[in-house]
Order: sequence, then C-alpha cells, then structure tokens
Amino acid sequence: MNYRVFAATLAILSGWAKPVSGQDAHLQIRAVLHDPAKPNARFFVGKPGAAMEPLKLAEEGLTDPQQVTTDHGTLNLFSSATVDPQNPLASLAATVKVPQGFGRMIVIILPAPQGLPPYRMVVLGDDAKSFPWGESKVVNLTPVDFALEVGDQKLVLPGGKITAVPKVTHVDEYNRAQTNFYYKQADQWVVAVERQMQYVGTLRRVFLIYKTPQALAPDVRTLVDPLPPVMRKPH
Repeated sequence: MNYRVFAATLAILSGWAKPVSGQDAHLQIRAVLHDPAKPNARFFVGKPGAAMEPLKLAEEGLTDPQQVTTDHGTLNLFSSATVDPQNPLASLAATVKVPQGFGRMIVIILPAPQGLPPYRMVVLGDDAKSFPWGESKVVNLTPVDFALEVGDQKLVLPGGKITAVPKVTHVDEYNRAQTNFYYKQADQWVVAVERQMQYVGTLRRVFLIYKTPQALAPDVRTLVDPLPPVMRKPH
C-alpha cells in the first residue's frame, strides 16, 4: 500500500463529513476510459449521501459534455451508485484536483499504479483557448521519452507529460500528413506507430501513448474530437 497516497486521499475525503458553504463548483467534463484490461468499467459522480449519476463514457472518441459538481476543488469518481457518507473511501474510484480556471475539461481515466484509489485521472482543458481547434495534444502515459514527426514538425514528447502539437500546415492536397511516433531503444530511435492522418481546422486529436504489461512495444491510441456542427460557421 502507498501510505502517502492513502493519507492524501483521506485528506481530500475529510471535508465530506462537514460540508463547507461555497466549496462546491459546477464543471463540464467529457470523459474517456483507457483501461485495456477492463474496458467496460463503470463510474459514478456526485457527493456521498446524495444521488449519484452514471459517468458518461463512449466506446470511441469523446462523450457529450456532462455537468458535474466538484467538492473542495476536487473531482471524485465512485465505483458505486450508493456511497456510504461515513466511509466514502470504500467506493472511491479516482480523485483529481481541478486546475484553477478550468470550467470545461477532458478527463482521461487510467488504472492507478498503486491501486488506491484503483484509478487516476489526467485532465486537459476543453476550451478553444487552452486547446485550439486544429491542434492536437499528446499524453505520454509511459516513463519513456518519445518523439513525434508530423508534417514539417519534430517534437520531443517527455515521459509522463502532456505535449501540445501546433496546427499542422505542411499537408498534401487532401490535408493529410505523415504522422510517426518514435521511442528510444538503447541509442537508436525506433518507430512505434506510423500513420497518415488528415489535419483540418475543425478537428482536434488527443494521442495517448501507452504500453500494456504484456505488450512487447508501446502503442498510440487516437481520440478524434470534431468541432460540433452548431459551432461551425455557415458558408
């Protein structure tokens, strides 16, 4: 058991027994589950002792926005629709501190390496200022540094970090560009994934670099996020 994680979790949960006025805030999220071992896991959002709502999850891509309530600036997910307010830790699935100023965010749910809580969350800003349309984000879930070559761009993708990919402008007549991910093995750069993708101003992508325990090499999962029709300018 990781006792530092346990102590931090208890500190987060301590406020639930005595609600503090003004500490709740509303937040819009779109959630993605990345758990190859348990792709059908379910989660619930809400406060212990109150009605819980199922967390919206999609098989591919991102869900529609879902309004949730944070508690003391923290977003909590539970594994059950019935949470004992006297023992919320028993049902806690994941918890994350919401970055200041975030009113909308993309939440990526992953198995936690320490197992308490069993999942962790990585969050991205989900507004056009922090994540402009036409750009991409790379979430490197491995401890290994990667590299990305796309169009005329060459980017380093540090292990455990989120890297912004500027709008790709070096494309062919179909707005496509070769997209290659590399990782270093000994003193050689090895290709992890090679794809040709279309890059347009009405599309965002989130690339998840990951490696399952049984896999020989890392892989890249691509989440495609098209601009909603209501936000597109009429011709």
